[in-house]
Amino acid sequence: MAIGFTSAVADFDQKQFDALDTTAGFASSYTRLLQKEQDPRWISRYLWWTDDDRLRAAIPVYRSRMSSWPDPRYDPRSWGLPDGAGDDCTPQASLLVGGCGDRRTGLHVDVESRTPDTLRSLLVELARIAADEDRCLVFPYMHADARKALDAATDDLIAWVELPREAHVFGLADPEWENRLPRRVRRTFRQDRRRIAATPVTDGVAGGGALSWDEARPWAAELISRQHTAKGDPEPPEFVDFRYSDLQENPDVDVLVFTARSPTLCGVATAVVWADEMEVCEFGLSGENDEEHLAVYISVGFHQPFQYAQARGINHLRYGRTSEAPKAIRGAVFTENSNGVLGIDETKRLARRGPDG
Repeated sequence: MAIGFTSAVADFDQKQFDALDTTAGFASSYTRLLQKEQDPRWISRYLWWTDDDRLRAAIPVYRSRMSSWPDPRYDPRSWGLPDGAGDDCTPQASLLVGGCGDRRTGLHVDVESRTPDTLRSLLVELARIAADEDRCLVFPYMHADARKALDAATDDLIAWVELPREAHVFGLADPEWENRLPRRVRRTFRQDRRRIAATPVTDGVAGGGALSWDEARPWAAELISRQHTAKGDPEPPEFVDFRYSDLQENPDVDVLVFTARSPTLCGVATAVVWADEMEVCEFGLSGENDEEHLAVYISVGFHQPFQYAQARGINHLRYGRTSEAPKAIRGAVFTENSNGVLGIDETKRLARRGPDG
């Protein structure tokens, strides 16, 4: 048994690393975290543990080099934690556990090692580093199983706030997938097809295909930027383009764009494929919220991604944390995610207690 720290995910075997926790999908995959190591705003390290030459844990931790949070969604002071638990969590006073981007985090500890005693031993190592620098431990965008394990390992000392649930559609690789769905979902799909045909809506790529980001970027980035502005979260088209161009450099993912046009408007939805799953990420739609707008939204957001996944044997679609209702009536199920903080004082106490305390 051995334990230590490294600054490079390349020190691990990729298959072993990715097998530790696939819950977060591409967002916490080996090659995505390798990309994060190149981000000059962050300092990356990994706490590793091996047992009989088997990698049992490789927990990423991040320190910000910035005086303000690079992504405000990672600022614990904005999370609304109970009793002001995140109020002292400035970038200089925080050690992020698991991830620093993409708003989804894997714990990277294998299931057998998530016993309270074992996980506490790992957390004590992290707490000692954080305590030496007067930092709290921050657990951003953790899935429910990780939260449960962390609570058991810390005697429920982490302050949590629940996030909107993440939507998933499973089973698309089954040729009988749609026939196995509840009647109300099948009825919604029939209504969707009639609405698309009546508008009429034309898919950007016939036969269940999709464009690459390079093919769609001149106008897709602009549409997505407008959508962000309409929702009160402005982002210039250049920033949108940068995000997807960066993802395109990842050798293990494919960045896709589903497109559709109706007589007076057009729409796009971006997607990322990793392993046997696809995440539908962002939408860009012109026009008003009328019947035509809805038909284009359904085409790019559901009709085309479902076709694409089924044609290529992709079994799992992720649909993010917004707009539960339209996803639920199209077969989605939902998982819980949370943001958490172990305050500076609690982090110091954990560091002093040690693994057996």
